[in-house]
Amino acid sequence: MIPGFGPFLDGRFDVAHDLQAHVYRRTERLLSRWEAVNDALSTPAEVRARQEAVRAALTTSLYGDTFPPFALGEPPPEAEHRGSVRFGDLVVERMVLRTAPGVLVPANLWRPAHVPEPAGAVLFVCGHGQQAKAHPAYQAVCARLAGAGLVVLVMDPVGQGERALADRGDGGVSEHTDAGVTCWRAGHSLAAHFVHDARRGLDLLCARPDVDPARLGITGNSGGGVLTALMMALEPRLAAAAPGTFVTSRRAYLWAGQAQDAEQILPGGTLLGVGHEDLLLAMAPRPALVLAADYDFFPVDGTLETVSRAARAYDLLGAPGGLSVARAPVAHGYHPELARAATAFLARHLGGTVVSDAEPEILPAGELACTRQGVFRDHPGTLHVPEPPPAEPASPEQVEAVVRAHREPPAEFFPRWFDRPEASVPVRHVFWRSERDVWNAGVLAGPPDPDGTLVVALFERGTASLPERQDWIKEKLGTGRAVLVLDVRGTGALAPAPVTARPDGAYFGTTYKLMTDLLWLGDSLGAARVHDVLRALAFARHERLGARIELYAEAGQAVHARWAARLDDEVAAVELRDPVDGWESVIPGITG
Repeated sequence: MIPGFGPFLDGRFDVAHDLQAHVYRRTERLLSRWEAVNDALSTPAEVRARQEAVRAALTTSLYGDTFPPFALGEPPPEAEHRGSVRFGDLVVERMVLRTAPGVLVPANLWRPAHVPEPAGAVLFVCGHGQQAKAHPAYQAVCARLAGAGLVVLVMDPVGQGERALADRGDGGVSEHTDAGVTCWRAGHSLAAHFVHDARRGLDLLCARPDVDPARLGITGNSGGGVLTALMMALEPRLAAAAPGTFVTSRRAYLWAGQAQDAEQILPGGTLLGVGHEDLLLAMAPRPALVLAADYDFFPVDGTLETVSRAARAYDLLGAPGGLSVARAPVAHGYHPELARAATAFLARHLGGTVVSDAEPEILPAGELACTRQGVFRDHPGTLHVPEPPPAEPASPEQVEAVVRAHREPPAEFFPRWFDRPEASVPVRHVFWRSERDVWNAGVLAGPPDPDGTLVVALFERGTASLPERQDWIKEKLGTGRAVLVLDVRGTGALAPAPVTARPDGAYFGTTYKLMTDLLWLGDSLGAARVHDVLRALAFARHERLGARIELYAEAGQAVHARWAARLDDEVAAVELRDPVDGWESVIPGITG
């Protein structure tokens, strides 16, 4: 029924790269704009003003309008001590922290067995790895730092270690993103909760008599490198930082074709001017060491460019050399070469002692455990993150503002119609411009009647679902209706060419990556697809395909049809079958 339609729209246009090109074009335009802003900085006052702007933009990205930022300067979190273990000259305390109502966080505190006076302290933030604080590489960093005379706190992140609901074999990625989608839908970022836990960790360290609160540092790699960089921009109590195997540039990571899990996505970050360079810039003039792996999937060429650019802020603030890089010829990870560099750096700036090159002893994970079976089994009712305040359903005006934002529809539809005489029923292929650089497409079954009824159908896979939906179409044709099966961007004939190596339709696949790239732009794939449906309805009226237009949609497409029908009061009827609010259809902050 649909021979020849495919990704080239009857051989006329290569649309498999439309969505990627659209997203990348918009991203590049914004990146260039914000680079020019940083290039223009020429005085200390301008740097300080830019730092405040970055902090304000980052706060907006993390918390949105629906979730209030957590307060600074709170009393230390409630801590239940679960014993300790000593080996050599070090002690590891086991505890469970209550960082927010209903949120329990297992933590280890590494320290020298004897701390004669208040010492410098480091918050170690874990990257991915199911064992989290008990991960051998992370243990080794904590042991090195404690061996250098520093007090070190390490906590299990959401979805990892003793805070995991289940071991899904991906180091917490799935649980992070499950929780992150929920946060996006509510209008804020999961990263806000990672930041909150980290800040509560600093609250705990500041309250300890063996810690000098003027000498606080932070380090972590991968996902921990992300959190380290966020804390560098947001947390004034930090005296030094060593973000590992994360810092590159938004441009380099975009073109590398990589995806990230939810707490590493900053909604509106690129739109508001928050990139890797800006997170480093916001730390100036406090010392920072960027840890880079030459064979990382975070491109090291982007790392060096970003550090070079951000170093200008340090120069302008009178701290030349305050931002530096330590490189190692290794793959992604907190390898011993990087751990030695970070320990020496943090010990130097936080008042530590001589650093040993010896490889630390690694403890069995059970000796570091703070619960019997994990917080969710030991304490039923424990939350991953605090529940957001209940949100009011969005009004049509709010939804329309979000859907229409960022769109660039041309003055004309520029339609192309092609008959398919070999089909068993009257069929025409058609495509038109939804935006100036984005096509929409459809298959029209049955002769259109300007005075009759047209059903605009959004199948789960768009026109790719047509082979198994012919009986449904013939049933509609039998009632005198014509049917326009619609492909919104990224579906059916408009499905994107692979950008990532992961299978599409799942976390980290091509559609997921492009969806999260849109979040960085303050946009969403869900909002763009609602626009596509509205544009298709306008196209059907322009082409006089029916006086009465009905909408049919199923599964994840139902969300787009539902909102389009609320925004277009000329839609005569709507049928939604098995609706699913999946990650593809999320419109941040829009509920109801």
